[in-house]
Amino acid sequence: MSTAIGGTAYLKIDGKQITMAGSWSVSPTATVKTGVVGLSGFAGYTEAPRVGFMEGSIIDDGGMSIAELEALKDATITLELVSGKTYIGHEMFLAGEPSHDASTGEISVRFEGKKVEEMR
Repeated sequence: MSTAIGGTAYLKIDGKQITMAGSWSVSPTATVKTGVVGLSGFAGYTEAPRVGFMEGSIIDDGGMSIAELEALKDATITLELVSGKTYIGHEMFLAGEPSHDASTGEISVRFEGKKVEEMR
């Protein structure tokens, strides 16, 4: 039996569906571990909290302006995948600078926030 693992996806920002383009990356990881090596070899690792994120491109079809994206604070962002998996970002904001490609109508964005949950 074949199962869809990629392709169709839906993005919603505070409940408003936004047209997606290209590929998207999501990181729901709450911590990052970094290996520590001493002069005698591997000593262990450090662990620190990290910011969850969602990043990719959206189509500039009039659904949301760059000014509206920049004004986002405490947004709930939902990414629904064809595989049935859903990611929910809580208290998200637009990180960095959006980049608008006038030749394709795509706006590259990165959202960061307090927590990104992986749902099934």
